[in-house]
Amino acid sequence: MRFSAPLRRARWPQAAAMSALAIFVAAGCCAALLAVPALGHDSGPPAGNPAPSVSDAQRMASLPVRQATISCATLAQTNRIDGLSVTIDATEVGRASATSPRYCAVTGHIAGYIGFEALFPVSTWRGRYLQIGCGGLCGNIGLNAPETTDYEPLRDGWFVVASQDEGHSGNSTTWYTNPAQRVDFAYLSDHDLSVVVKGLASAYYGYRPIYSYFDGCSQGGHQALTEAQRFPKDFNGILAGAPASIMTELNAVLHEYTYAQNYDHSSGTGDYSGNTILDQPEANIVLNAAMKACYPAVGLMLDYRGCEQKFSLNSVECSATLTTNCLTPAQISVVQKIWNGPVDPQGQHLYPGGYPLGSEFNWSNPTSANLPLTPGGPVIPAAFITAWLQYFTFGTPQVGTDIGATGVANEPFTMDYFQQIEKLAPYWDATDPDLRSFQRAGGKLILWQGEADWSIPTISSIAYYQAVVKAMGGLWNTQQFARYYLLPSVGHCGGNGPDTYPGLASVVGWAEAGRAPNALTANQYAAPATPPTPATPVVESTTGTPTGDETLNIPSLGAANAGALTRAIRVFPYPELPAYNGYGNVNDPSSFVGQVSPALQQPTPWLGSFNTTLTWCDASGLNCRTTNGDQPPYGWWHPHSARVKQ
Repeated sequence: MRFSAPLRRARWPQAAAMSALAIFVAAGCCAALLAVPALGHDSGPPAGNPAPSVSDAQRMASLPVRQATISCATLAQTNRIDGLSVTIDATEVGRASATSPRYCAVTGHIAGYIGFEALFPVSTWRGRYLQIGCGGLCGNIGLNAPETTDYEPLRDGWFVVASQDEGHSGNSTTWYTNPAQRVDFAYLSDHDLSVVVKGLASAYYGYRPIYSYFDGCSQGGHQALTEAQRFPKDFNGILAGAPASIMTELNAVLHEYTYAQNYDHSSGTGDYSGNTILDQPEANIVLNAAMKACYPAVGLMLDYRGCEQKFSLNSVECSATLTTNCLTPAQISVVQKIWNGPVDPQGQHLYPGGYPLGSEFNWSNPTSANLPLTPGGPVIPAAFITAWLQYFTFGTPQVGTDIGATGVANEPFTMDYFQQIEKLAPYWDATDPDLRSFQRAGGKLILWQGEADWSIPTISSIAYYQAVVKAMGGLWNTQQFARYYLLPSVGHCGGNGPDTYPGLASVVGWAEAGRAPNALTANQYAAPATPPTPATPVVESTTGTPTGDETLNIPSLGAANAGALTRAIRVFPYPELPAYNGYGNVNDPSSFVGQVSPALQQPTPWLGSFNTTLTWCDASGLNCRTTNGDQPPYGWWHPHSARVKQ
């Protein structure tokens, strides 16, 4: 039979309001888009902030509270939901603190190996479900949702919350030969978790969730986009941060190429032979000079692509008159290559670009350029990245091919090699720009990333959103259900800038009340002078014992930031970026207006593409076929039909 997601979802009104920019584009003025001035953002308080959670709380407070109808121990006896085998290994009834909501926490496995944990409010649930993504190659379970700081509905226990490990436990990559675990990591385990937790909620409360949301960053952002592209009816709203959506090319080309550029190849053979050229202190010299050249008054990289066009590396090159705090020509060359991103010998791009100007502060990170902290210091690439190239890049969807450590160290970075890498991209990547099924289902998407992302180049999400705009028939059409925000100077999934904004609150308000987000306030907090004393958990009862990476963790969800607010800025939906008005307090959000960035809209041509080609396998990871669109081939069986306890 033709596949469809098993759960129906409510359809809710489209956003009633549209920005002046959207009206302009809808009127057929797309050709003049780059010339659009800042509209509607020149004065007054920030729109939609500072506390959209207040309106959410007021609206949700009128909704009925669903009480548990069975005990947590009884819920643990569930062994099958919608064709999926479920084993609940342990439960806990308790609270994160004496004043926190009371939860029934359950942890177990789906289909024998997908580890998960879910929190069911005992007496405060108001019909919402939040599913949280993971990071890297996953293998662990975490319940801390990005961009939910001081979000009252989450803090007060109005959501069921769950996460999973994507079908494997820990950092081992032995599952590269397991077809079922491969398909779970590729796209299926999040859908399975959604089905299971909604079914468990029905058993526990007698009601299924009214609204469902997904929230993740990095690999969690990849999971978020995969859900929108492949299972468009699973979630009413999705918050996708810094998505590793171009996964194949990111982990098999971008990272390895970037690592290799910092070696002088003076001894031995291979991409990583010889001495390193650039170190972290020298990268900091570049960042400081660029900030001085572009944003000396503001202290934030507001438009990194615009600054790239303005700033010259020649200004920090050592010379007869500049002998300290400068870079050699070889070091300048490395910086340029890191910014530019991977290319083949003919200069053709193997990724949409490289790391952004502004990200240099953490180029020493193993998931970034992997620079030594000191000249000649030791460097070790992130193990999961080199493991991806070694075990997951080649082979078939069912089974990976181990190319060995030598293959990893001698990647040729040619067009022919890239084309071989691309064969599994329709399986691993989340790059389908055609989101019509998600839009028709009433879904709302907020995509976001830090402009100074040092791990997943910011250009990744820029290029994807531009492809969505093209596939969906223009910016106005796209902004009716999907909006994209860039956070100035913010690193990977946060840090280094104003990284705290009402992401989940904005998605919820859009999905449930038709309140489309426009200007949002992003806050930056100082670390608390004295770390807050951890709350004492209250445990009432437990059953069973967690296994593997399972946990029985009841965190303090939606808590306020304990640090002092140091600055705030307004951020705007693409194609606008915040621009300083030239006279206000740089720490006050009202000092920033929305301004279209011409530089932001100049895509980098590359040998890959954003298209609708998807590879689907059955639930055992076998019988794989490739289609053009978000549905498996006609006549394909339901993905749950082969799910049995291993």
